[in-house]
Amino acid sequence: MKGQISFVEYLVSTTIFIAFTTYFFFNLVSLVPAYLNEIRSERVRSEAYQISEILVNDPGEPINWDLSNVKRLGFSDENFNKTNLLSENKINMIGPNCIPGYDEVKKLIGTDLDFMLVLIERPNGQLKMLCSPT
Repeated sequence: MKGQISFVEYLVSTTIFIAFTTYFFFNLVSLVPAYLNEIRSERVRSEAYQISEILVNDPGEPINWDLSNVKRLGFSDENFNKTNLLSENKINMIGPNCIPGYDEVKKLIGTDLDFMLVLIERPNGQLKMLCSPT
């Protein structure tokens, strides 16, 4: 009986194949939730970085906005055009209590994620702005 396989050998090889396939499948499925959490976490980190860059290094829309005409928030001082230099006038318009309201600031920033925006003046540690969900 050359080249032939017995039923027992066939059954053993099929069982081993199914066992390895099942083991591999369950290991793969157990990684999916952790992978999805990591994707969401990376999305949040990325959006937080983008928002911080826009708020700190962009003067907003229009450049010399006030609360009546603001389309996009940005705290960069348009007069000096220096990196990381914030306009105290723009910060004071929003104020320490988030004057237009959290939902309005959220809309102006352009995010669907909840956030907390805190600006503290150095070196005295005075709170300049606090926007957070209630």
